Amino acid sequence: MDCIEHGAAKKACGASGGNMIRLLFRYLWREIATGIVMATSIIGALVFVVDYVELSRNMDGQPGVGAAQILQLTVLKLPGMIEQTLPFIVLFGVMWVMFRLNRRNELVAMRAASMSAWQFALPATLMALGLGVLGTTVLNPLAARTAAQFEQKRIAFMQGSGQAGKETDHAVWFREAVEEGIVVIRAGSVVPQSAELYDLSFHYYRLLEDGTPKVLHRIDAQSGKLNPGFWQLENAIDMSPVNAPKIYETLALNTKIAPSALLGNSVRAASLSVYALPGMIAESKKAGIGTRRYRMQMQQLLSLPLMLAAMALIAVSFSFKLVRLGGTMQMALIAGGTGFALYFASDLLQTLGATQVLPPMVAIWAAPVFVFFAGLARITILEDG
Repeated sequence: MDCIEHGAAKKACGASGGNMIRLLFRYLWREIATGIVMATSIIGALVFVVDYVELSRNMDGQPGVGAAQILQLTVLKLPGMIEQTLPFIVLFGVMWVMFRLNRRNELVAMRAASMSAWQFALPATLMALGLGVLGTTVLNPLAARTAAQFEQKRIAFMQGSGQAGKETDHAVWFREAVEEGIVVIRAGSVVPQSAELYDLSFHYYRLLEDGTPKVLHRIDAQSGKLNPGFWQLENAIDMSPVNAPKIYETLALNTKIAPSALLGNSVRAASLSVYALPGMIAESKKAGIGTRRYRMQMQQLLSLPLMLAAMALIAVSFSFKLVRLGGTMQMALIAGGTGFALYFASDLLQTLGATQVLPPMVAIWAAPVFVFFAGLARITILEDG
């Protein structure tokens, strides 16, 4: 029914149109939320299966490590993988919703109800921004915590099967002058969040007059912690070429190595939560250790909402072409390709930032800012010509 351009009828028509737009907005919010949940379920299930198979392959044949232990490790690793795939969850979730609305001609009906391209893009963009904020403030700390638990469980399982030393691939080394001579310290693995070290070996030796090293003794420990002024070792054994081995449940060894020395050797930026990064940056500055990797990680977490909003705009801007006009699959491929290009461009810029070619802020923010405004420009062209 056409609106009568005068009096109460005009007001009633305007109110009816406003109610219709609000209903359509609520419908879009619900559909987009459903699409993102479905994308999360599908991508999460795929990641879960791949991780489970990979962990099963790595731990195949090790005693004491069965399907239940591998399943437990896979569950602990899942939040971190979901965090990494959030951009693609938003991209494919919004694309699926928009193409479904297009296929069922609901986009045509909404356009006929005077909805603009901007009104289509607004719910998806706002939801992506909100999801990005939750990803930074909630999912990231959860992923950091479960990653630490994953590493602790993995080390415990490997120690139980007698394979802990063989499975470590991030060994940490220290060298220190002591009263006896020199000690070389090796830690097979480190849990950064708790500063715990596993599979420790202390090799004591002194240099003879001709420069030849003479081994004095060796201390092996199942685990330990570097405290200010001393090492606290657990389940240690002291072995010497001339004396019988001595076993200690706990053993304290004096050291001049500061706990901050672990920062530069063992703590990976990606293993820290958004709440732990500021403190790590301050501690690294105090210890004279470079902070670039931590600052870049902080900027990456802060830029996540914009990255997800850019992905949502890509999905929306390539979904307006009507199905009956053809080329829908081509638009879907272009949208997917643009999303992957954004992801790989971000990785390339981060590499340039890590090698000090670009400042951290430029390296992290350049790609999402460019794609976000490119998406806005495409929607402007679609709406205004």
